[in-house]
Amino acid sequence: MQLTMTTDYALRCMLYLSGKEGLSSSPEIGEAVGINKIFVQKVLRVLRDAGVVSSTHGGTGGYRLAKKPEEIVLLDIILLFEKTMKINRCLEPEGYCDRYETCPMHAYYKEVQKTLEDYFGRDTLQDVIDHGKRKRKEVIHNAKER
Repeated sequence: MQLTMTTDYALRCMLYLSGKEGLSSSPEIGEAVGINKIFVQKVLRVLRDAGVVSSTHGGTGGYRLAKKPEEIVLLDIILLFEKTMKINRCLEPEGYCDRYETCPMHAYYKEVQKTLEDYFGRDTLQDVIDHGKRKRKEVIHNAKER
C-alpha cells in the first residue's frame, strides 16, 4: 500500500496548520507544503467539508484547524482521500480471492493490516509533531557527540 500524493499533501497541510496561530491563506499553505494554489484549495475543501479545517472567506480570510491537533486522528484524514487502505486485494470486502480461509498469506496480511490501521487509528497530528521534535533532538544530540 502506498498513500497517494493527495493524502500526503492533506496530512502536510494539516501539520502546517497545526503550527500556525490564526488564519492561513491557501497560497501560503500551498507554498509551505509545495503544491499549487488550485490543488491546495481542492484538498482544503475536502478537509473543510469533513469538519477538520474551518475557513473564513474574504480578503483577510483563510484556513485553520477546526479541532486541536491531539483530537485529529491520522486515519480519519487518510480515509478522506484513499479509496482503500488494504495492503492486498484479498483483504478487500469484495473478496477478490476465495482462498482466504486456507491461505497463510491472507492470515499474515490481515495481521499486518490490523497493525497498520491500529497505528494510523491511534496516532494524532500531535503525535506526529511530537515524534518529529524527538527525532530532531536525536539528530542534534548525535551530531554533537561526533
